[in-house]
Amino acid sequence: MNTTTDTRNMIVTMLAEGSPVWYVAGMVNMRSHDVYVIGCEAGYPDKAKLRRAVWAARNRIPQAA
Repeated sequence: MNTTTDTRNMIVTMLAEGSPVWYVAGMVNMRSHDVYVIGCEAGYPDKAKLRRAVWAARNRIPQAA
């Protein structure tokens, strides 16, 4: 499974908003299992944990290279 960061962020955001896994999978054209795995890595099914993951991703300060 190889997904871009934008796709992963979209999946986590949609799950945090309460969208079911099957719906998110249809929207991003992936298997439900793969969406579930990505969600679990971010804290699914705990919506509060997912929201914190979304907030952290949006407010991450880029590191100087």
